[in-house]
Amino acid sequence: MSQLLGVIRHEFTMSIRRVGLWIAYLIVFAFFSVSLFTPSDSGPSDVFSSKPPWQEAGEVVYLFNMLMPLIAGILAADRMQRDVRLGLRELQTSTPLKRPTYILGKYVGVLLSELTPMFLWVVAIGIFTTVTGLTSPAIIGGIVAAFFAIAAPSFAFVVAFSLACPLIMPVRVYQILFTGYWFWGNFLNAKVFPSVSDTLLNSSGIYASQGFFRGTISQTEEVLRTPLEAWLNILVLSLCAGIVLVALERVFAWQAKRA
Repeated sequence: MSQLLGVIRHEFTMSIRRVGLWIAYLIVFAFFSVSLFTPSDSGPSDVFSSKPPWQEAGEVVYLFNMLMPLIAGILAADRMQRDVRLGLRELQTSTPLKRPTYILGKYVGVLLSELTPMFLWVVAIGIFTTVTGLTSPAIIGGIVAAFFAIAAPSFAFVVAFSLACPLIMPVRVYQILFTGYWFWGNFLNAKVFPSVSDTLLNSSGIYASQGFFRGTISQTEEVLRTPLEAWLNILVLSLCAGIVLVALERVFAWQAKRA
C-alpha cells in the first residue's frame, strides 16, 4: 500500500505542476464560464433560470464536461509513454515495485491530477452563484454529486485509454485520433451519421446528466435517459477502463518475458 500511495503521490505531483495543463484548462474554463453567465431572455442565463438547484448543478458540470475530458485525454497521452521512452520502465523492473502497483498508481495519480482543477472550478462556480444570489446553497452539494456522477466516469474512461494507446502508436497520432473520436463518439447524431453516441459507450456524461439531473444541455428539452441507463453507462465506462488497465499490465508482462 505504501508503494501504491508513493506512486500516486509522485505522479499526481508531476502532472499537476505541468504549466500546459493549467493553461489549457484555464482557456476552456474561461470560454465556458463566459457562456455560462451570458444573460438570456428567461433570466441570468439559460442554466440559472428558475430551474431546480439539482438540475442547475448537473447542467453546470455537464457543460464543462463537454470538453474537459478531451483536454485531459490529450494531456495524459504522454504520461506512460514517457516512462517507456526514457527507459524508466527498465529501471522500475529492477526494483520491488510490482507492475500492477505501478500501473494503478500511475493511473490514479494522473486521473486525480486531471480531475482536481475541474472540481475546484465547478465548486467555485457553485459558491459564486450562491453568494451572488443566482441560486440557492443547495447547488453546491448538487455540483459535488454531479461531478462524481458525470465527470469522474468520463475522465476515468479517457485517462485509461490515453495511458495505454500511445504505447502502440505515436503520441501525436493518438491525440489527433482521440480528438476525432471525442466528437464522433459523443456528440454526432447517430441517426444522421454512424456513431456510438447513442449507446452506453457514450463517455460525455450525457447519460448521467439526463438520468440523474434531468439535464437538457445540447439535447432537446425532453429528458431522454433514465437513472437505470445512467448507472449502466457508468458501469460500462468503468469496465472498459478496467479492461484497458488489465490489458496494459499483460502487455508489460509480455515485454518483460521477451527482454
